Amino acid sequence: MPDVYFNRNRKNPPEEERPRYRNRGERPEQRTQYRQPQHREPQRSAPRPQYRQSGGYRNQPPRGRGPQQPVAVRRKKQRHPIRNIFIILLVLFLIYAIIAHAIFGAIDYNGKVHRGNQYISSISLRKSPGVKNILLLGVDARPGETISRADTMMLVTIDKHHKEIKLTSFLRDSYVEIPGHGMNKLNASCSEGGIQLVIDTIEYNYRIKINNYAAVNFEAFEELIDALGGVDVPVTYREASYLNRTWYKWSLTGNQLHFDYGDKVHLNGEKALMFCRIRKLDSDIERTRRQRLVVSAVKDKMSGLSTMERLNAIRKCLPYVQTDLHSINLMNLAIGAGLRYKNYEILQKSVPESGLYRDEYTNAGSSLVFDIDVASDRLKDFVFGDGTEQTGSTEYSIF
Repeated sequence: MPDVYFNRNRKNPPEEERPRYRNRGERPEQRTQYRQPQHREPQRSAPRPQYRQSGGYRNQPPRGRGPQQPVAVRRKKQRHPIRNIFIILLVLFLIYAIIAHAIFGAIDYNGKVHRGNQYISSISLRKSPGVKNILLLGVDARPGETISRADTMMLVTIDKHHKEIKLTSFLRDSYVEIPGHGMNKLNASCSEGGIQLVIDTIEYNYRIKINNYAAVNFEAFEELIDALGGVDVPVTYREASYLNRTWYKWSLTGNQLHFDYGDKVHLNGEKALMFCRIRKLDSDIERTRRQRLVVSAVKDKMSGLSTMERLNAIRKCLPYVQTDLHSINLMNLAIGAGLRYKNYEILQKSVPESGLYRDEYTNAGSSLVFDIDVASDRLKDFVFGDGTEQTGSTEYSIF
C-alpha cells in the first residue's frame, strides 16, 4: 500500500486515506509484528533521597552533572539551658555591680587596713555564718592630723538566726592588753597602730571575729543626720543644761546652740554630735548609751524613708567614710536594711558591764579594771546567742 501523505491544511480526511500504524510515531517500514525484548544486566536501584531538616534532598546530584559524593548535613545545634542561665546571671551581676559602684563609688574603700590578726589564731575566735560583726569607729581626726583617736568603738552585729541587731559599745577607758604595746586603755590602740590595731586588740581580748569595719569622722556623722532631716532622741534635764552651759567646747561651727529636754527632742547633725560626745557630766557608760540612742534613732528614721531617699542620704556622707566593705557588699546591706533588717529587734550592751569593773588609777591614768575572761564570755553570749534571754542587766534593754 503506497504511503499516503495528507495535507495538513486539510481537516478531516476520509477514513480510507488515514494512515493506520500499529505504533504511533513509526513509519510503515519500521513496523515489526513482534518486538523482541532485549536482555539487560540488572542494575542497583539508586538510593532513596532523604529529606534534609533544613530543606532539599541528600545524595541527589544537581541537574546536568554526574553522581557526586554524599553531602554532609549540618545538624542543628542543641541548646544548653545551663549555659544560658549562667550567661543571664552573669549579665545581671554586671548590671548589679555597675549600679552598686555608681551609688557607693564615692566611699573611701581600703581593704588593706583590715588584715588577718597576727597576734591570735583565727581558730581561737568565735564566729558564725549567720552572724556578721561590723566594727563602727568614730574618729576625732581634725584637718592636718595624721594620728586620730577612736572616740567611739561600737560593734554592730547583724544576727540572722535570731533576727536581731545588737549594738555593743566598748568603753574607751577599758584597761586591756594592746598586743605588742602592753597594758593600756583601749582608746590608745588607735593612736598606737591605727584601725588595724584596734581590731586586733578587740579580737585578742574578747575572742570574737570582726568581719568588717567602718571608720567615720565628725563630718560624716553630721552629713548623715542632716540628710535624714534630723533625729528625735530623749534628752534629760541634766544633759540639756550641761550642753547649754558648755556649748562652746563642743560646737564645731562656733555658733551658740540651745538644747531642750524631753522624751523626743529633735536634733540636727551638729546637736546630735554634741549630744554623743558628752562625757564629763556622768560616766563613759552613759556616754555610750547616748551614742546607741542616736544610732537607733538613725535606723528608725531610715526605715521610714523610701529606697531612693535612703540611698541619697547615704551617698552624702560616703566621702567621709573609710571601710573595707566593697560597693557590692554595701549594696547588699542597703537592700537588706530596707527589706529585712528593718523588722529586726535592736538590743544594746556595753563592755565591760556596769558592776563588773572598778575605777582604778593605772600607768595609763584613771582606768576601768575588770576580769577580761568574764567580759569575753558574756560578750560571746550576747553576740551569738539570744540577747533577750539575758535580762539580769539593764544594758540589754530594747529600744
